[in-house]
Amino acid sequence: MNIFTKVPGLVQQTSKLGSVLQRAFYGSSGRVTLYEQRNFAGRHLDLTSDCARLSDKNFSERCNSVQVESGAWIGYEHDNFRGRQCLWDMSDRGEYNCYDKWCAQVDHISSVRAVKQDSNPAKAQLFERTGFCGKKMEIQDDIPNLMSRYSLNRVASIRVLGGAWVVYQEPNYRGAHYILEKRDFNNFSDWGSQSHTVGSMRRVRFN
Repeated sequence: MNIFTKVPGLVQQTSKLGSVLQRAFYGSSGRVTLYEQRNFAGRHLDLTSDCARLSDKNFSERCNSVQVESGAWIGYEHDNFRGRQCLWDMSDRGEYNCYDKWCAQVDHISSVRAVKQDSNPAKAQLFERTGFCGKKMEIQDDIPNLMSRYSLNRVASIRVLGGAWVVYQEPNYRGAHYILEKRDFNNFSDWGSQSHTVGSMRRVRFN
């Protein structure tokens, strides 16, 4: 007989305790490992905090697989957190055995930083026009196809009220994507995009 079944909520409490211990051990950011080759092979680099230049860590800027132990992370094409972004979070157990898994076209990563965690429930407001004008939608869950759900694929400004979100240019979480932490984005250029096209959007998974 499993004695834990007699204590309601124990599993959830144990899971929360594990997350607290992980943060205490690795720091608030979490931990991610970058591998030079596919399938978690070759030289690797462990990170527990932001890194503005991977070359400073004596690590090649070629990254073909990634393992997230905790938290969520953004990889950037250029130094100092600039250029095309890619997200590594705890979706699919945090395992990315090739760069196709994070919708990248090349294996080049120059800087990495942790996604800021927010304790508020995930919520975002999407606006058809810049400056938070036009048609407005409020979302709290993942949207694999914005056009199918809201008959709209144009989003020019966003308010992130809770959690962190990923905006994809194509449906079903494909294509160029941008990570949005809690703040107001007055224009699509504020989140790094050159277009107001949004095909899908989902919450960042931290655990």
